[in-house]
Amino acid sequence: MQGSLFQGRSDIETRVISRRHDFESLFDGFTRMRGIAYVVSSDLLREFFEKRGYQEIEIVVGEDLTEPALRQELQDKPLEMLELLAARVQAGSLRILVPRRSIHTKLYILENPDATRVIQTSANLTETARKAAQVNYAWYTDLPSRHEFIDKVLQDYRSHTKNCTLFMDDLTKLLKEHHGDSKRELIEVWLKGEAVFASDLETAKVFREMSIQSLLVPSSAEASVVTVKLPEAPAARKELERFLKPLSPSVAGNQTTLRASAFINHVHVTYGIPLMRLDPERCELRLGLKGAIVHLSQPPADRPTVNRALEHLEDYIQTVDLAKSPDPKFAKASMFEALLYVFFSPFASEYMRRRRLAYGQADPKGPRFLYVYGPSQNGKTTFFRFALKLLTGQDMEALRREEFTRRKIKGAAVIGTVFPLAFDDVELSGKPWAADVIKSYWETWWTATSDMPQILMSSNEPRLRDWARSRVKRIDFDVHFASTGEEKRKLKSILEFDNHIFRWFSNLYLQHLAAEEEFSDDELFIARAVMRILYEHAGRKQPDFFLNQPVENQYDLGKKRWIDLLYGRREARISREKERLLVRFPDQMQFWEIRRFEGYLPPEVKARQEGHTIIIETPDDFDAWCPAPDRRFRPWRWRRS
Repeated sequence: MQGSLFQGRSDIETRVISRRHDFESLFDGFTRMRGIAYVVSSDLLREFFEKRGYQEIEIVVGEDLTEPALRQELQDKPLEMLELLAARVQAGSLRILVPRRSIHTKLYILENPDATRVIQTSANLTETARKAAQVNYAWYTDLPSRHEFIDKVLQDYRSHTKNCTLFMDDLTKLLKEHHGDSKRELIEVWLKGEAVFASDLETAKVFREMSIQSLLVPSSAEASVVTVKLPEAPAARKELERFLKPLSPSVAGNQTTLRASAFINHVHVTYGIPLMRLDPERCELRLGLKGAIVHLSQPPADRPTVNRALEHLEDYIQTVDLAKSPDPKFAKASMFEALLYVFFSPFASEYMRRRRLAYGQADPKGPRFLYVYGPSQNGKTTFFRFALKLLTGQDMEALRREEFTRRKIKGAAVIGTVFPLAFDDVELSGKPWAADVIKSYWETWWTATSDMPQILMSSNEPRLRDWARSRVKRIDFDVHFASTGEEKRKLKSILEFDNHIFRWFSNLYLQHLAAEEEFSDDELFIARAVMRILYEHAGRKQPDFFLNQPVENQYDLGKKRWIDLLYGRREARISREKERLLVRFPDQMQFWEIRRFEGYLPPEVKARQEGHTIIIETPDDFDAWCPAPDRRFRPWRWRRS
């Protein structure tokens, strides 16, 4: 059997790859490749086409969850190179396959009109392997193209391609659907994360029209109906029909009709948030909840009523005095700032429109997502319960951590509501889709006609990746509630109070939007101004925790903890190694404690954790953020590795 299988083959050759030529000569003289590599370099793929004359390449990239990593690698490359790769994918001459789980095989099947070469090696298809920066080993054999052994190897190769997805397939669809638009702009959109297809835009357009008809047109939701034209794109039509099927709509030709109240309720049941929309003509905010329409914009009430409402807000914030906190003033300011952010959230799409007018594509990021951080028993869940009742006038809970999914967020983004997506106790780590969704949400999915819900999160996860730090507004709840009987009774009376302050806030906020074009990077710029007006109207003194600037500008919990770590308790040692700082933590410190310190670092400080060490790659930024109490004392100036 062994003899017949290898009959007609040349001898098996072996090679130690210790020089560049050792690697390159293995691939010379062929025009087609099918291969598997754990890691693949886009530069090398391009060279195979342009310099080696390859006409077709199919490669399985074995690293699991590699699509975000591949996309990230391409972000650092010139757009010209990505255009060329995209053209190859469109033409079918380049296929990059991404598996569902890790594949460590390194196998290359090379073909030309006369022969087929099979290479089994430890080398990846990367610049590191080609330059022989590491030593690799390979064996290979050249055989006639129709040799039985080749058939066996191809069969094994195909077993690796099962359940793989085609990388950049979404880009080729985007280019096809937007034929005639700027290729470069479309590629830039794709690089940011999840591309938005024409069918998605058409679906969003229909849902937006249904939301407008349900909330803004009728005077009574119970007596009204919604009639919309079905989308022409098959994918969009199928998605709409799937969503509306439980409502048994009436379909006549290319139109569908259903009761507005049924649509309002179905949105709430499906996504866990109600319909909410701005009515620019009437300058008001409307909420559809439990089949009814509530008008959430009213002129401020008389002075005593507004004063009592503000007192109620302060009573909630003052519950910090019943808890334990190393800095109660900071804890109160943080809670008040988070509350203002919830009040701002229905206006996030309007803020985004002004941001885009101010900066264009120079800074495409949208309003930061709220990220309330703190360990257990610090009031995060109660905070959302309190804030959402102020928003709606009804008892409402934040969405559970299990509901923090790509599908939930994408679905809510196109439904046409501006009611915030508030998720309690989320974890960003372990969710590979989170980076693409959070980066794409405002930067790619949003359009000038979009009305999307802002995302609010609470979490006990201190460590944020670099991509998240610049896209979230982190507010620390540095307080611990012991849940005593006194505290529970106080909270019960606070949560039961009927407070209409958000309706007055909404009215004044919309007046500001109509009268002013001023823009600020502080998302709460207008919210602070509106709250000052309410305090003036009530004749009430602003509390100390009402800040006229972002809480992170006045209080920096992370900076305080780092200064205490390095110069107070002196539990970590800091030293310089070339152009970076090494912060070494004691062996008895737990990894999660070290991760917490990494999470305290601001976005401009680039760092990573390795074991008990945090490596800071931008020491000047760290020094500016966290200077020694005595600036003449810089331990890293004299302690060198």
